[in-house]
Amino acid sequence: MKKYFIILFLLLFSLVISSCGYQLRGTQELRTGLQTVAIVPVINKTFESRIENDLYNALVDEFAQSKNLSVVDVENADLLVAATVVAVENYSISYSPDDKTYEYRVVMTIDAEAKEKASGKILWRRSALQEIEEYKASTEPLTIDRRKQAALRRICKVLAEDMHDGLFTGF
Repeated sequence: MKKYFIILFLLLFSLVISSCGYQLRGTQELRTGLQTVAIVPVINKTFESRIENDLYNALVDEFAQSKNLSVVDVENADLLVAATVVAVENYSISYSPDDKTYEYRVVMTIDAEAKEKASGKILWRRSALQEIEEYKASTEPLTIDRRKQAALRRICKVLAEDMHDGLFTGF
């Protein structure tokens, strides 16, 4: 009886382990032969200054850290990753009893794609990728701007992760 219990336990354990679907983030293979990636300079269609640099840097960091592809310049790349910042919206979301802004929300929307350089074939594309971040208000305008910029950098990091993971997982 003990022998059957052990066998049953091992079968159930292997079934649970195999069905959990766990895999490491962004580790799926792309098309054979793609070994290098270049991040194309980000296009900014908003009035938000420096946001294209923040997103570009976040994309370079994300792809360099993943080590799935080597990050190189455009001339030597097999894969080109491009993004366009299409909207940055900033608005108040909560107020103090005396009707002063207490907290802000910033929303950033981008269009993104990855294409094979040699053929021009688009391997992955998403429109209207969006991320939201909130930050506290302040009585000092410079502090508000610093908090907003920090929120935008966090958004850029998350969007870069979303683009990387989308490319390698098909989402």
